[in-house]
Amino acid sequence: MPGRGPMMWRTARCCGGDSSVTQVDIYGNGLTVGIVGLQAALEQLYALGLDPDDSVQDELLAMIKAQNYVPRSAEEAYKTALLREYAAFCAQKVSSGK
Repeated sequence: MPGRGPMMWRTARCCGGDSSVTQVDIYGNGLTVGIVGLQAALEQLYALGLDPDDSVQDELLAMIKAQNYVPRSAEEAYKTALLREYAAFCAQKVSSGK
């Protein structure tokens, strides 16, 4: 069937939201997962002035799950990886003076 397959998956937008995809190594094994809307979620948390600590993990996961499928068995791994991404994002913002 035309239009189906990997190219469609790469360009599809979910729910009319942020369509950018960020590759994240969830398990630390070099294999990445594409997460739709991660950059926007990180920007939003940073704008709220939230520190990259354990208190933001649940909020960040909920934001990501709004546009992405996250298996229940992988939620803790996602929380850890997303917090790592947010900490790196915050460090980059601080070092660039933004």
